[in-house]
Amino acid sequence: MQLAEFRVQNYKIVEDTGWIPVQNLTTFVGKNESGKSAIFRALSKLNPSDGEGYDGLKEFPRQRYASEITRTDWPVASGRFELNPDEQRDIAAISELCRDITHVEVTRHYTGSYSITYQPDVGVDLVTSPDLIYAIESAIEHIRNLFAPEGKGDILGRIKEGLLSFLEEQKNAIPVDGQIQKRHISDLINAIKSRANEPWQHEILDPVTEPMYRLVRQMEIYEGLMAANRYVIEHLPKFVYFDQYNVIESAIHIPTFIATLKSHPDSPGLRATNCLFRHVNLDLDQLDRLGSHKNAVDDNPIIRRQVDERSILLSTASNLMTKKFEDWWGQRRIRFRYDIDGDYFRVWVSDDLDPSEIELEQRSAGLQYFFSFYLVFLVESGDAYHDSILLLDEPGLQLHPTAQQQTTKFFDRISKGNQLFFSTHSPFMIDLDHLDRVRTVYEGPGGTTKVSLDEWPADKDSLFPLEAALATKIAEKTLVCGNQLIVEDTHDLWLLQAMNYALRSRGKSGLDSSVRITPAGGTANLIPLALMMTSNKKPAGVLLSGKTVPDGVLEKFPAMHFKEGHGLLFYSNIIHKKGAGIEDLFSPDLYFRCVKEIYPDLLLGQVPEKSPTERNDERGFASIIAEMIERKQGEHFERWRVAELLSDRICESPQNIDDETLERFSRLFDEINRLTSNS
Repeated sequence: MQLAEFRVQNYKIVEDTGWIPVQNLTTFVGKNESGKSAIFRALSKLNPSDGEGYDGLKEFPRQRYASEITRTDWPVASGRFELNPDEQRDIAAISELCRDITHVEVTRHYTGSYSITYQPDVGVDLVTSPDLIYAIESAIEHIRNLFAPEGKGDILGRIKEGLLSFLEEQKNAIPVDGQIQKRHISDLINAIKSRANEPWQHEILDPVTEPMYRLVRQMEIYEGLMAANRYVIEHLPKFVYFDQYNVIESAIHIPTFIATLKSHPDSPGLRATNCLFRHVNLDLDQLDRLGSHKNAVDDNPIIRRQVDERSILLSTASNLMTKKFEDWWGQRRIRFRYDIDGDYFRVWVSDDLDPSEIELEQRSAGLQYFFSFYLVFLVESGDAYHDSILLLDEPGLQLHPTAQQQTTKFFDRISKGNQLFFSTHSPFMIDLDHLDRVRTVYEGPGGTTKVSLDEWPADKDSLFPLEAALATKIAEKTLVCGNQLIVEDTHDLWLLQAMNYALRSRGKSGLDSSVRITPAGGTANLIPLALMMTSNKKPAGVLLSGKTVPDGVLEKFPAMHFKEGHGLLFYSNIIHKKGAGIEDLFSPDLYFRCVKEIYPDLLLGQVPEKSPTERNDERGFASIIAEMIERKQGEHFERWRVAELLSDRICESPQNIDDETLERFSRLFDEINRLTSNS
């Protein structure tokens, strides 16, 4: 069966998730305490691999417990499954009602009972006491209206009298709320038929039993449907739920483990360890007895044989686990060795790069997690790989971000054989190439858990992992793409791109096609961004407006192999003004026209009209205008708005750009091309 969608209700902080479509691999993203674990644990108990049922006292919504828990058998987890062709054939053979069934919906309640519906919908009513009473009354009425053939009146009269008395007695004996058995109806039919000895009697009495035969037929159809229900439950996929609490320890003190298992058998921390012993096929009580003989002086042949058998089991299980884990893991070849040393059971690990054996707990947290999970998967699914759905709660938390990204690829591979759902709040576990697989879990009104379907939630915390994943993907593409030029802000990018278009449309050379411009979002971000650029072995340059460089930034560039003329360029190199920004490369008239459109109240005479090279003021043009607007009009100068308008004007009419501006940008682009190609 393939799970197509599921629903969780009445479980902890989950009131009702609604139906959630799922694929072979589905990611549930949400912040802590959003309800991801609750959804997974509730769903896992639809058919749990660990056999754990629902506990209303601990799991029913606490605020509703006192007033509602006893009202009904509340539903918890529901799944809609698609039947494969073999299952469709099997279920059609079991019940004639299920000949066209392709999907089935299964719901489990707090008592552990199941309710099942089919698609297309089918159904047959259970035969009840009123149904049987009505059939008997119909038979009584039919008997009263019987007419005998000529000369047979006395015989028929005696038959009618006996049957009427018998049926009235049977009708009165039917319990109002009792369960009707098919045997009871068959006995009634046989009792009626036994009154007929001659052909004419059979001909008269056969119609009397028709209502009862219809009830038998109805019961047979109902029994077939119940058998189909049992088939569905028996063939439900096993749900294997796993979280951090189940990670195994590599050195297990056997007597302590046995004592804890007997006193607290449901402790999550014992689950994986118990699976380890089951996988090794070792009897814990036998292990304990062997331990009690470890100091024995005499050579007991029975104990000797038991020890030898234990060693063979350990060796066989170690080799089997090594082979299976290698096929499943698909990465570095890992070898496991199980060993018992006195009262301790140990797991030793080596690999193809280092044959030295190391305790499992000394290996990476990621390997410990996936080894423990795989043990649980193997044992609790009974090796029925294709009959299990894997629910991993926050896997890979201990892994490095790059290892987390590799883990999602690993999940994608094993989901080909088993549906796999995992929850996370790490952006590195989100595959943005398959956003259709992502479900966002968030806190809805009243503190209950909700799951996104057709739209993302407004909750910023819930969306943050997705936003961070998107930013990471953009950064990855940016850092490894082309020859990089880092500029201070977005308005630099706009104006550089616009002037590159203007130059090329005028038949002049512009930026080299390999140059990629990346805004740093301010000079404070220039250093870390430049470091990341150069670490990716891509040529990178930095373009700065000297006036806004924070103290100490320029001093740090030489240590990063950036210095003026080598990876570092200033706008002031083009117009020879210390505080120059990109706006100073334009003619004052062109730039001021755009300023006036944004700030129409600014007087023309307040703006210096000299060209940048003629002004004695070392400040940049944008800084002078910003001061005027803030001092005279009490407004904050929004530099980006003017830059956006200016870039639009350039692209609309590149033929109107003056030659001096074109020449300055042409020299700037020549410097950028040289800088990024030699960095």
